[in-house]
Amino acid sequence: MEPLLVTIADDIATIVMNRPEQHNAITYEMWTQFAELFSRLDSDDDVRMVIVRGSGEEAFSAGGDISEFEERRGDPWQAKIYNGKVELALRSLGRLRKPTIAAIKGYCVGAGFMLAAYCDLRLAADNAVMGVPVAKLGALVSYYELERMIQLIGLSATLDLLLTARLIDAEEARSISFCSRVVPVADLDGTIELLIGQMHEVAPLTQQWHKQMAKTILRPADLDDLDPEETTLPDLCYDTEDYAEGVMAFLQKRKPVFHGR
Repeated sequence: MEPLLVTIADDIATIVMNRPEQHNAITYEMWTQFAELFSRLDSDDDVRMVIVRGSGEEAFSAGGDISEFEERRGDPWQAKIYNGKVELALRSLGRLRKPTIAAIKGYCVGAGFMLAAYCDLRLAADNAVMGVPVAKLGALVSYYELERMIQLIGLSATLDLLLTARLIDAEEARSISFCSRVVPVADLDGTIELLIGQMHEVAPLTQQWHKQMAKTILRPADLDDLDPEETTLPDLCYDTEDYAEGVMAFLQKRKPVFHGR
């Protein structure tokens, strides 16, 4: 059974972690595949959005596959190699120019939590359980992962999760801004479909550039020190066919048809 399933239909790429009997625990090899996969999808012009989900109803992902840790993370040198693969995969996901959505059912813990964190949007079913209980293993998150947590949920909530190693339900995850929406588990797939429909009506280049601008703002830098390319980015949309189409469609009271140009 393939641990990662990838389908592309109607310009939507769906990645499924396919280890339901292990609650979709992520192996070393899966991290390697993730890095390659996210890079490939980023350059695929036929892909407009990327959905990441777990197989079954019980887990998005319960974390890294701990059964591998003795072999793969048995000492600092092995851990450095392993963690490098994880960081490469997360960076590749974070760099995707297309919108990314995590569809969360059940356990979303540890490495699964981090994978969801690097998606743009996180929609959760009401059976979701989330957290980063690495302290129970005597382990640490990386600086890179810690930075992302603080960006998403703030310092106080981050330290709450890390210092207590507790798990939280979907409603609490929404209250700390980790999830944007919580719906009954039976409604999650339909809600994702509605969201995809809404996002399809938005100009692709606008989505891409808003993501780029948000990353610039989150980067530790003074906005007065933006380079020329960063300064002019908010104005580039006005020279696109999509912008002209958006304005014309609004004036004509019809839905725009965007082509990413």
